[in-house]
Amino acid sequence: MHIEAQFRRIPEEDRNKKTFHAAIAVFMSGRNVHQRGYVEFLNTALKYLKKYDVHKDLDTYKALLNVFPKGPLIPTNQMQKIFMHYPLQQNCCVRILDEMEWNNVIPDKEVFDIVVNIFGSWTFATRKVRRQLYWMPKLKYSNKYLDRRLVENKNLDDIELARIALKMMSRDPGTTFSYAKALPKPENDLEATEEAQKAQEMLHSQWIVSAQSPLQRKLIERLPEGSCLYVDGPKFVWVMSHKVKYVVLSADAWPGIKDEFVEKKDVFDFSDVAKTLHTDDLNDDPNVHQQKEMTILGLAVLENNNQNVAAAWVNHLTAKNPRMSELRVLIRIVEDNFVKKLYEDELRAADEDNE
Repeated sequence: MHIEAQFRRIPEEDRNKKTFHAAIAVFMSGRNVHQRGYVEFLNTALKYLKKYDVHKDLDTYKALLNVFPKGPLIPTNQMQKIFMHYPLQQNCCVRILDEMEWNNVIPDKEVFDIVVNIFGSWTFATRKVRRQLYWMPKLKYSNKYLDRRLVENKNLDDIELARIALKMMSRDPGTTFSYAKALPKPENDLEATEEAQKAQEMLHSQWIVSAQSPLQRKLIERLPEGSCLYVDGPKFVWVMSHKVKYVVLSADAWPGIKDEFVEKKDVFDFSDVAKTLHTDDLNDDPNVHQQKEMTILGLAVLENNNQNVAAAWVNHLTAKNPRMSELRVLIRIVEDNFVKKLYEDELRAADEDNE
């Protein structure tokens, strides 16, 4: 049986850690005396890690590394160490270690021992795993925008992921987060048709998680007459391995915003600190929401990205921003069904290229 067929013949509903390790065991049991074909097998197995949902499992990477033969690949003299003894095998091992690094799987001492028993103490593959053992634990919690302990090894629902994603993107410390339904619970209307009642119930079931700061509300109040607000999306952000779609409420760029920040005053001058703390007016210095391309006035994650839910979010913001009722709002939302079709077409094209 061809190596590719060992992984492809398993039905999608049965693809898991057990069947993946069974494919490794089948290859190991059928290995010939000369121990050939393991590089091709490992390169093929790497392509199916995500399809079997084992790309974050440390035991699976150990099982793949144990496919390499122990002993024959160890360099025996200095020249073999310098000129990369068995380069094809070492590059294959480095690809496995890279896959671990990309999926945030930190190797342990056992992984190091396995690589040393395969390639020796001072080779390119061993040097790679040494660096991983040193740096990956140090950099595990280095992301200042996301505390991965809130996501790692937790079964979070979409609402919790939405709040974490908005908190990660909202750098204003005064940002407040709110949860709302797209439509209040509908009352029993005897005159309404059955289709209208179903539409109201469906819209009521859609949730919205919104993020806006007091500074953004002040910016809305200061918008000139005739300004237009834009609701754009969905855009995408990754919360570790979770993909979250969000929409943005924005306005045109604030006049006078330059490409580079220019320091206009001494940041260590505290002579007017009392005036700054007790005033409600915005100063002339640009803030984090006033970008060169646009002025960001709010973020939200919608359960279903369509015109109706986006309009419900605008109504939710209008309750705390009465000024929005005097401004024009242009909703430029790409429907989820259209995005899903594009995503499926991209996946299909990628699978055809791999084949």
